[in-house]
Amino acid sequence: MPGAGRPSRIRIAFLAVGLSSVATSTTAAEFNEARVVQCMMDHSTADHEAVFKKLMIAVLTEDDGGVKSSLVQMTSRIMDLALTKCEVGISSLSTPAFQAAAKLYGQQMGENDEKCIRKTELVEGGER
Repeated sequence: MPGAGRPSRIRIAFLAVGLSSVATSTTAAEFNEARVVQCMMDHSTADHEAVFKKLMIAVLTEDDGGVKSSLVQMTSRIMDLALTKCEVGISSLSTPAFQAAAKLYGQQMGENDEKCIRKTELVEGGER
């Protein structure tokens, strides 16, 4: 099987999003990962979802240029949400706590997309 034993491209993409982030106004001791993730989810827009979907499509189609471009866009939107909507200071963006929050945010965005796909399949295919 090709790629056996290697980390999946999706995991690498999420890791890159988390690692390419920069910091918050709260100190590390005050940083509440769950609160920040929930805040980012609450303030996510259709634009955030579209960029995330582009990233996933690029990963699945092994489009390296698309992955890089989408990662830059996704990282920018994550940092913007954190800084402008979720009271995260610039100094926190490079902390492990924020990177973990960014990773969790990406995972939750993916889970939300899966739920939407399942609902669409049920509506289009009828209940089984």
